[in-house]
This record gives sequence, C-alpha cells and structure tokens, in this order.
Amino acid sequence: MFGGDPVVFLIGSLYLIPALLIAIPVHEIGHAVAATAMGDPVPRNRGFLRPDPRIHLNVYGVIAVFLANVGWGNPVPINEYRLRGVGGRVIYALAGPAANLLVAIIFGAVVRVLIALGAPPIPVTLSQPPLGYVSTIAYAIFFLNLSIFAFQLLPVPGLDGWRVIEALFRHRNPRFFFTVSANTQTIWIVCAAVIFLGPYLLHFSVLGAVVGIFFQPASTAILGQCAGYVSLDPCPLSGRF
Repeated sequence: MFGGDPVVFLIGSLYLIPALLIAIPVHEIGHAVAATAMGDPVPRNRGFLRPDPRIHLNVYGVIAVFLANVGWGNPVPINEYRLRGVGGRVIYALAGPAANLLVAIIFGAVVRVLIALGAPPIPVTLSQPPLGYVSTIAYAIFFLNLSIFAFQLLPVPGLDGWRVIEALFRHRNPRFFFTVSANTQTIWIVCAAVIFLGPYLLHFSVLGAVVGIFFQPASTAILGQCAGYVSLDPCPLSGRF
C-alpha cells in the first residue's frame, strides 16, 4: 500500500504501536473470557482477563507485527478438560479471532465516519491535518485486528485455525496430531521460508494470499473495500483507499 520508501515504512510502523497494544491483548482476552465462561478458573487466576500488555505480548509476535503485519501473544493457560468437550474447545479457539473481528468492526465504522467527515483516506505522512492522524491510527487498529483475525484462522499448528481442526478430529487420529505437535517448530521454519522466499521465487506474497482468504471479504463487508498496510497486502485484486 505504501510502496518501498523506508521513511514511509517507519512512519507506518509507528502507527502500529497503539494497534498492537489493542489487537494482541484483545485476542488473548477473548480466549480467556471463553475459557472462564465455560468454567475454567485458570485464565482468571493467572491474570489473563486483565488488559495488561505485559501479560499478553509475546516478543516474537510483536516483531511479526512490524515485519509482516500479523502477530500473536502469549497463549492463555487453560485446563482443557474444563472446556466441555469438542464444542467447548472450538468455542475457545474461535473466541480470540472473534474478539479481533469485533474490534475491527468498531474501528472500521470509525474510519468510515472520519472519511465522511473529510479525513484524508488513510495517509501515512508526518505532515497532515489532525483528523488525518486520527483516521490513520483508527485504520491501523482496524487493519491489525482484521489481519490477526484472518491470520489466526489459518490451519497452521499453533494458530487457532489448527486448534479448531484438532478439536474436531484429534479423537479420530491422535497419533497424527501428536506427531504434528512434536514437529510444530519445523513446520513454522518451513512456513517462514515460504513466506520470505515466496515473493522472489513465486513472484507473489504467499502470506498476503493466504491471509486474504479471510481478510478480503471481511474488509469489503466492513469498509466497502479492501487495502493493505506497510508489509502486507491481503487483497491484491481489490481497490485502494
């Protein structure tokens, strides 16, 4: 969205700071609320219901926010046996992305209102009218929440999309899921290599393409159109702000 200008990249990254302070804790609190609602006291006892970034932020997840515009936090500790079977585990897995989607809807509405009031359409510059700063921050919060929503739904071990698959099918083939769990680190290394080498070997962003499966229709529904941010373009075929 913002080209290859390193200054623009740096400015755009600065706007992500308030966005990540909202998006990552919101995601983990969503998980914590779901687990607590189903009778698991562990998230409350361990402090995961508090909106304290120090509890929820993961250093690698934060780095991913700036490098790839996706991210994750510290996993919410739970007692899986209190999640009321398969349905409870699915609800727990989807609660984090659902929380991000809710925040994206709210800030997407804010962006639309600000643009209707005359704010520039998602500027990223040091010199802009005051309303422009507000709209850019609101868009960054919208974008990162929707990006994490879409990213976490991917069926990759460690992400919520995989947790849904595991909840539904682990009882049929526990050995397979145990093997996948034991090799999660290797799987992530392979995924990282594909993500970073994809643009050079395949001439398109693999991460943008897969995140766009969920991001593009959601962004179009909320904002009426779709756009990327500094490091991620999850809607290459859509119009731009």
